[in-house]
Amino acid sequence: MEHPFIITAEEKYGKLLREKCTQIFSGTDMPSHDHLHHDRVWKNAASLISRLADAGLITDENLAVKAIIASFFHDTGLTVNRGPDHGIESRHICSAFLETTGLTEEERHEILDAIEKHDNKEYTGNSDPCSLAAIISVADDMDAFGEAGIGRYEEIYSMRGIPATEMPGLIVANVLSRLRHLESTYKIFPDLIAEMRAEAETVINHFTDKT
Repeated sequence: MEHPFIITAEEKYGKLLREKCTQIFSGTDMPSHDHLHHDRVWKNAASLISRLADAGLITDENLAVKAIIASFFHDTGLTVNRGPDHGIESRHICSAFLETTGLTEEERHEILDAIEKHDNKEYTGNSDPCSLAAIISVADDMDAFGEAGIGRYEEIYSMRGIPATEMPGLIVANVLSRLRHLESTYKIFPDLIAEMRAEAETVINHFTDKT
């Protein structure tokens, strides 16, 4: 059963954000990072928040609201800039929307910072499992694992002009970085780590065979 604050976030923003995200990506052929990816990231974030709430670690009643907004805007900047620094553009796109939410300035900055830095795979400054930055970053990472992750990596790396001969090594390193951060940040959830490790290994094994 979903926690009340997850339900509240969905009821308040779910329909609006899905429509907004779909509109932003209309006319953009990027299945790996389209509106459906954003929906999956929100589901991953909601799952992480529910786990943290069950463990008695959530003190921020607005965390789910901030997470659903950040989830549906985090990659919107790819419609403008397909590079790894697209989070800056995503921040700009989300900023105007936040003016309509009634959230405090501090909450808006927290959302924008999480969006801008979500693709920083050096993972500096987001190791607190209850922080919005960690939740959004890891929720995004979780969607890079498994069979679906293989196609997602191939598409975005191709769009960035990375030669096919260089992709396998770069992808494996990226997956391992994501996995290590998840293991470090959410070590309190060993079942989650075991599940995500198996999903990550699917991607690693696929690209290791290509090296």
